Amino acid sequence: MGRREEAPGEAEEQTLRCLRLLRNGHSSQAFTQVDEVAALAAARTVDQGEASGLPLRGTVLAIKDNIDTAGFATTAGTPALRGNRPRHDAPAVAALRAAGAVVVGKANMHELAYGTTSDNAVYGRVRNPLRPDRIAGGSSGGSAAAVAAGMVTAALGTETGCSVRVPASLCGVVGFRPTVGTYPAGGVVPVSTTRDTIGLMARTVDEVWVLDRVLRHPHRAEEADWAPSGGRVRLLAPRHPFLDGMTPELRVAFEDRLAALARVGVDVVEAELPDEAHHHAADCGLRIALYETPPGIDRYLGSRGLPLRFAHVAARVAGPDVAAILQPLAKRPVPVEGYRHALERRASLGRLLRRHLRRHRGDALVVPTASTTAPRLLPGDRIDIAGRALPAFATLVRNADLSSVLGWPAVSLPAVWDGQGLPLGIDLQSPPGTDTALLSVARTCERVWGTARQR
Repeated sequence: MGRREEAPGEAEEQTLRCLRLLRNGHSSQAFTQVDEVAALAAARTVDQGEASGLPLRGTVLAIKDNIDTAGFATTAGTPALRGNRPRHDAPAVAALRAAGAVVVGKANMHELAYGTTSDNAVYGRVRNPLRPDRIAGGSSGGSAAAVAAGMVTAALGTETGCSVRVPASLCGVVGFRPTVGTYPAGGVVPVSTTRDTIGLMARTVDEVWVLDRVLRHPHRAEEADWAPSGGRVRLLAPRHPFLDGMTPELRVAFEDRLAALARVGVDVVEAELPDEAHHHAADCGLRIALYETPPGIDRYLGSRGLPLRFAHVAARVAGPDVAAILQPLAKRPVPVEGYRHALERRASLGRLLRRHLRRHRGDALVVPTASTTAPRLLPGDRIDIAGRALPAFATLVRNADLSSVLGWPAVSLPAVWDGQGLPLGIDLQSPPGTDTALLSVARTCERVWGTARQR
């Protein structure tokens, strides 16, 4: 008799399932690189080890292509970095692998993380798995699409300006950005040292929670989380400009979700933000990133011994939208005086929002993650919103941008669906160091809103 072949273990079985879906969804262009052989070998190694101490056993990951992952190139979706093959994992990737996660490949993204559509001129436009004629959002669009399509169970993205939560919202998954500095740093092609963080995407808050625990410990001390008085959470729900431009259908659905929270004992209070908050954010967010990108990329390239600098990378940018932003920086950097002014405005914004939360005894803000479900992309990096051609970046980041500018933790949950079955996230944003409490509130919201899902 021939030798009986053993049944695959949990990690291998999950990896095989994801790879089947990945092959079927190849046209979504969610990945820049995939290594099935290495993924299956890693899964078998996990299955052969001890089950204890492996909280991510059976977790299959996509890693955004600006995060170093041994065995793959780190291209950041741009031509100049196609030959950038790091020998070591970024610390965050190493921590997840050590906990039992299996990496199947690198996720497609908006080139150099400078955009919200993931329309990549090198690797193709990431298609929304729910409606292939719609965008997946960006810049972590491939990560969100891969999770939504079941090609992976979770994914790493990065967020400077809403780049995790916007695609999570448009693809109908959970997207979480921690307080900046919470997760182990290094091994990421940077945009802004002040604002950048690795972020998480998964189907549920519980899955995000487990990933967060692995990345948080032992790299960060205990948090000073909020302790709601009387055990009640108080969410502040500003309407303007967050609901501006939404269809009546989406506005009604959003208000219904807030009412559902109130019915289970969450205090939801309408409290408009001071106008200065939006002025401060508009005046500082992009300027900080543009000042920090050139030296940040130079440091990254130099640490890997690559014979390139920011000017070489910018000169070869393939996407016209990204080229228009970055190529002028090689010759005309943002003046240091403008950068210092932007940092001062950012500090003012943080003080303003903290005062607002204290004044209204609020624990967090609750707003729609974006003002629209996944739109069609139009020429010139514009999107179609109810027949109007609007700028993609400004339109999609408006609602979630305050927390990104400040580096505050935030989480987007799939909660609202339009008449075409497309999802829209609801975003919770809270002060730095309240990550665990925020995820706890997100769990409550997910439980309350789960019955409304229309998948």
